[in-house]
This record gives sequence, structure tokens and C-alpha cells, in this order.
Amino acid sequence: MIYNKEIELLKNNIKKIYNESQSLMVTSELKAKQDIVTSTDLFIEKAIIKLIKSSFPNDHFHTEEYNNQTKMMDRTWLIDPIDGTSNYASYLDLYCIQIALYDQDDIVLSYVYIPAFNKEYYAIKGQGAYLNDALYKINDHISKTFMVSMVGISHKNQDKTYYHKIIDLSIKNQFKLRMLGSVGLEMAMASEGIFDIFYTNVTNKWDLYPGLLLEKEAGAILLNEKGEDYHLDDLNLFVCKNIEAKNIIQSIFK
Repeated sequence: MIYNKEIELLKNNIKKIYNESQSLMVTSELKAKQDIVTSTDLFIEKAIIKLIKSSFPNDHFHTEEYNNQTKMMDRTWLIDPIDGTSNYASYLDLYCIQIALYDQDDIVLSYVYIPAFNKEYYAIKGQGAYLNDALYKINDHISKTFMVSMVGISHKNQDKTYYHKIIDLSIKNQFKLRMLGSVGLEMAMASEGIFDIFYTNVTNKWDLYPGLLLEKEAGAILLNEKGEDYHLDDLNLFVCKNIEAKNIIQSIFK
């Protein structure tokens, strides 16, 4: 299996790194308004970089805390040590550790670990999406209600157009609307089919890339704000569980 060594490295060590981080005292500070970094973020990111360098010393990194200005090139690892830091710092267990590998101009590997749910997701390009080592597809999850999730409404991006449209759409149709505060966690759940529609205009690569490959390999429909197929680094991402969800979300583009 291509990239099998990389996936096994993560599967064998990320939970250990997280568990070690939980034995340490947690401190936090503001990077910017409403933008928190904790000592746990810093510890986990350093540990993951050290882990990857031990096996792949020539690889590159684009990460939230220490390498956020680096450029993408072949074999670049994207790391978000705690996606949902505000939740974590507030003792709300809706957060995840997420990692992706960018190689040959595409996302080729992703890994997402949600400690509170003991869920470990991973995907390799062209080889499917896995949850706790079991292959899954987005439509494996049967919804009893139509559920919409979105994240980033308080993000620094000033354009809130589609957040307002989705809120109005959800109210009009009595959809269940959720905002959990972690892009990675919500995208992982969307890849399972828990959410019928997911939306964000967050564009940080470490936020999006791990979840994007999960979505693609699980069979989700990905759209941009034109209602067309989503491409890397489009400004808006809509994840649809199936054709029904696609048709519903395309109504807001008219």
C-alpha cells in the first residue's frame, strides 16, 4: 500500500503523544483576538514534527503554530495539533488532532484523531476512508433527520454571506443546525454521513486538507460557491452527503 509506512507511523504514535500531553500542566495565551494557543498545542506539534522527521528527515512542514508561513511543495506535512483549541481550553471535548500529507500536487494522506470519541480516521488517496481501521462510505450512516453543520462564522473572514443563507435555509426547512467549533472534527463527522450538509469559508490548509481527503475517499460531493466541483483552495466549501443534499444547497446559489 502506497504511504502505508506513513499511516502506520501516525496510527502507532499519535494517541501516545496526545496521552503524554494530558499529563502536563496546561497554559494558554492569546495569539490574536479570540485566537488561543495552549501549551498542549505547542507540545503536540513539536512531538509530531519530531516523530515524522525521525522517519522522513527530508520532508517539509506547514503547521499552525511553528511553520505557518512555509510554502507547499512535494512531501509537505500539514499539522493542526489541536483543531478546536477554544473548545479544548474551555474544557469542551469537541476537538481533534489532524494531519495531512501533500505530495505530487495533491493531498495523498490524512489522519484525524478525536480523543473524546476514541475515533481514529485516516485515508490514502485512491484507497478509501477508514474509521478505527474499518472501511466506510458516507452513506453508511442513515440519517433520521436532515442535519446541517458549519464552522467559522466567527472567523476573521468578513464575508458571512453563506452562513446567513444556510441559517435562513435551515430555519425555513426546519433542518437541525449545528456549530461545534472544530473544522476537523466536523469534517470527519461529515465524511461519515452524520451531517447531510457541511459548510465553511475557513481556508487555512492545516484546517481543511485532512478532512478534504476523508470526504473525497468516503464519497462526499464537494462544491464551491459557484455550485461547481470544489478545487483545492477555493474560498468556500460545501460538503453534501448525497444528491438530495446537493440539490438543496444549490438552491442558495440562485
